[in-house]
Amino acid sequence: MSHNHASSETFADQVRAIPGGEHLEMCYSCGTCVSKCMIQQKFEPEYNPRRLLRMVLMNMREEAFKDPTTWFCSACDLCYPACPQEIHISGVIGAVKQLAVEAGYESPVETVTVDEAACSGCGLCVAVCPYEAPSLVEKEIDGKMDWVSTVDANRCMGCGICVAACPLAAISRPGVGNQEVVDQIEVPEIADGVPSLLTFVCDWCLRADADVSLLESYPPNVRIIHIPCTGRIDPEMALIALNSGIDGVLVCGCKPGECHYKRGTYVSSCKIGLLGRMFDQMHLDNGRVRFVQIGTQDRGRIRTEVDMMLESLAAWKEAQS
Repeated sequence: MSHNHASSETFADQVRAIPGGEHLEMCYSCGTCVSKCMIQQKFEPEYNPRRLLRMVLMNMREEAFKDPTTWFCSACDLCYPACPQEIHISGVIGAVKQLAVEAGYESPVETVTVDEAACSGCGLCVAVCPYEAPSLVEKEIDGKMDWVSTVDANRCMGCGICVAACPLAAISRPGVGNQEVVDQIEVPEIADGVPSLLTFVCDWCLRADADVSLLESYPPNVRIIHIPCTGRIDPEMALIALNSGIDGVLVCGCKPGECHYKRGTYVSSCKIGLLGRMFDQMHLDNGRVRFVQIGTQDRGRIRTEVDMMLESLAAWKEAQS
């Protein structure tokens, strides 16, 4: 892809001119942001904000536009409190991304899609998206004009929050569709008296590899479902699990202020709270569904939470017998 730049304005000048990009030269490449960010560790080894900023200063325009750092920063700002220069690195990266989109580059992130025939144009996806990716547009659908949701693929980060919010299942993303998650809910064949637990775990709340490996070491009575964000959880999934015979549901997400997708933790806490109120109105034991928020530095806590939930369910089963 070629670019013509008639003016003497440098790449760095263009980045600095965009709100958020003005702190470009404040970074002195200490690497603290990289150590705090979980993208490099969990998803993309080539992710490196300080290298991207160096590319900008060296006028390496096309290299910066192709760099995965430009596209995979979710603006969670987990790095910001630790930055000795107090820079919102995500703002600088966002400025580079804006220029990349304007130059014709497209995001490699796996995004959601909308079934326009099923969409009612209710706008819930617009309200919940942390990235302002969906918007409502008027289009001709089946011969008549109607409002439907459309998604800007260069804004969407694929968190799945809108998938859970859509009341008509008109939004989907490979791997996190409603039916794909429900299909993973299974009732294990276990001995009488042994509690069964379904655990939804956000991909980003566990930093230590040992914690991730631990989840695979539990016996069959503990079923683990990995999700990109707890904001993707629909309360109906917990009800489906309980109705299918599973004794309890544990949802593990990020601490407030550490959510990889900015406000997924807030969305999920509201949903689980709503489910608790439903249980109260139905006079059911709402202790069978719990939502816990695990900080990136809370090493080993996942074991504590799962074991505590199993103990609670074992006592509940005994009381029922």
